[in-house]
Amino acid sequence: MPCVVNPSPWPVIIRNTPKTKNLLEWLAPVWRVHLPSPYQLTSVRISPFCELARWVLERQGIDYQESCHAPVWNVPYTRAAGNTINVPVVQTPDANLQIGEFLTYIDARARDDDKLFPSDPAERADAEVLVHSILTELALTIRLYAYANMLPNRQVTGPLMATRAPWWERAFIRFFYPVQARAMRKVLKITPESVEQARTLILSSFDNMSSRLTAGHTCLVGDKLSAADMVFAAGTAPITLPPEYGAPFPTFEESPAPMQMTVRAVQATPAGQMALRVYREQRVPRYKAADTSASTGVRWRDRLSRWFQRFTANPLLLRAAGRLLRIKPVVRIGKLTVVSTYDAVVKTLHADQQFTIAEMNAAKMDRISGPFVLGMDRSSQYDRENAAIRSIVKPTDLEWVRQIVSRTAETLVAAAQPYGRIDVSGSYARVSAARVVAEYFGVPGPSEHILMHWIRSLFWDVFLNRADAPLVRRAAAVSARQLSDYLTALIAQRQSEGAPGDDILSRLVRAGTLDAEGIRRNITGIIVGAIDTTTTASTNAIQVLLSKPDALEQTWRAAHLADPSTLRQCVYEAMRFNPQAPALLRHSQADGSTVLLMTISAMFDPDAFPQPWRFRSDRPIERYLHFGAGMHTCYGAMINSVQLPELVRHIVLLPNVRRARGRFRPILYEGPFPDRLVVAFGGR
Repeated sequence: MPCVVNPSPWPVIIRNTPKTKNLLEWLAPVWRVHLPSPYQLTSVRISPFCELARWVLERQGIDYQESCHAPVWNVPYTRAAGNTINVPVVQTPDANLQIGEFLTYIDARARDDDKLFPSDPAERADAEVLVHSILTELALTIRLYAYANMLPNRQVTGPLMATRAPWWERAFIRFFYPVQARAMRKVLKITPESVEQARTLILSSFDNMSSRLTAGHTCLVGDKLSAADMVFAAGTAPITLPPEYGAPFPTFEESPAPMQMTVRAVQATPAGQMALRVYREQRVPRYKAADTSASTGVRWRDRLSRWFQRFTANPLLLRAAGRLLRIKPVVRIGKLTVVSTYDAVVKTLHADQQFTIAEMNAAKMDRISGPFVLGMDRSSQYDRENAAIRSIVKPTDLEWVRQIVSRTAETLVAAAQPYGRIDVSGSYARVSAARVVAEYFGVPGPSEHILMHWIRSLFWDVFLNRADAPLVRRAAAVSARQLSDYLTALIAQRQSEGAPGDDILSRLVRAGTLDAEGIRRNITGIIVGAIDTTTTASTNAIQVLLSKPDALEQTWRAAHLADPSTLRQCVYEAMRFNPQAPALLRHSQADGSTVLLMTISAMFDPDAFPQPWRFRSDRPIERYLHFGAGMHTCYGAMINSVQLPELVRHIVLLPNVRRARGRFRPILYEGPFPDRLVVAFGGR
């Protein structure tokens, strides 16, 4: 269950005012822009290697941005992105990779049911050998053969090579195509002899692959789709011509007669049929990350608005404002009441009948899932459903959560060892929190990244979209519909199976205190705040620790000595300097005003936190307001008391941990959420 947060309180004041809208319209051109994304693909759009990268990203549910170039013209861009002349270069949150490395990178970080390679060691070794062989031999041979046959057809090949390339590349190919074709023939070493050798190798390779598919096998390795099948299907696409190819492609009719004969020959083989079937059944994902991302299609005014929200949520600014507000602890600004001292904030949070929450959250909660306790004030329904979701928690749950987080952190840190860098936000804390949702709460989602997209867009719209931004509302509407359908089917499945598991969803099904619709509503409300609250809190804590050497030393000592109590105090103290919930909202029944409770200011109140500007690990743990207080104390407070210290522990124990440099240094945000914070480790 999430805390009711508004990390940027000031849009509550400026939203929907005509002057603000006019200013944003005047400053904002109408064309769309791309926000920085942790995943960037530098590509030649038509290339099978780039198609493979797109396929993997889309299958995993990872949102990405693609920068396309024409063949040969890609060289300066790929050199800048990854110090190579080859495409694609995939810039991940913490590494620059070519296609073979990229497959390994994704597989090492994926949960078991999303992995690209088989789990059986022998099958994995076989798949790795096969993937390497296809990428370094067969796919290159097919590329040579396809270009040799298609380069003479200027009308077809020229536009396809320049798909989505910059205008100057398209112009050059249009007006100087012979020069482009000559350069490609030279680069690819196309000669009549090499073309005939390529054709012979292609036919023999398809025969060899077909021999793997005898005795009813439908996959090249094992009985489940793997990287071997995807690499073979994408690498051979220029000669099998699947209609589902993820870029404009020559048709069979546009191919010259000799190539048509080869196409017919390979399509008729079992391997060719398998490649076409894999494309037909697996290439187009059921869920698309772009549909549930509020960062798809942003305009300049959206970008300006998001920057302004992050600026006003800057902890330095809010702490400075808190100092001024303590001169007058309660300030009334129009229909907004700002409360800043510790005692006043805590008193307001406990006065839940005078300061209510339904006016803040009920309408949006109803829109995404139906009634949930975070949108309810005191009532019989609140008491009944709150008791139902809290009664199923067991004393042993905290240790279970700790084990999930520890196992995930160890896996992700081990995967980062070859690079000496790890993104502790979107690729570490967010992934760990998603696995807690999958294993402990029992909601794995269709894939890990799709689950994370659903949760972020819903959390953003319900709790942070106070200005009612259309892109956020659109993404949340799609996510709400998809998540509702998914949960309805999942609950029905658990009911039919007798809910044998011990996760939260299975416990709710077995308890029988809520019907299927009640379970769906409540599990939605619970998990909506279970990922990004944890991600933001742990990212902020690590960022603070890296900026304060003494604090980092204290935290390292507690982690090294396995002192969980002191470690938790260090993490909560770091969060105090940059909390994930710097303000909470309530509605005043007395005068109808919106009450802004400045928890960040309250936690710098010297009466409650002596020497507030010092990092101290000896403060009473119960005084922190990271998870609210009173009736709507965060459902996940106990879970995060284990989860956050465990996440921070694995990072501070890394040797020589520090902020990364160069391209990896800037922190990237998706709206109000930190999306990438890269730390380096090892070395001097």
